[in-house]
Amino acid sequence: METLEVTLGGRTYPLTLSPDEVQTVREAAAAVEQQISDLKRQYAITDRIDLMAMVALQIAVQSKSQKPPEASSDGGPEWPQGDIDSLLQRIHSALDR
Repeated sequence: METLEVTLGGRTYPLTLSPDEVQTVREAAAAVEQQISDLKRQYAITDRIDLMAMVALQIAVQSKSQKPPEASSDGGPEWPQGDIDSLLQRIHSALDR
């Protein structure tokens, strides 16, 4: 297991991840930070909680409206839903600290 610190909305969160999860979480955190930046620019929103809530809503809508591909864009297999759920649970646990 590896410890990775991700920054979301100006706050840093330590996560304990398997080596296989590190790159995916880094990319996801970068995507969230980009969406936060885009929202700040487009709507002049400055409240961190509002920004995080809107990004969460955007991600949820995107995930519901897209059929998951059978393979990832790099040709590798998609993560099984149980792995995704486990990772999300660990992220939620880190946020509750």
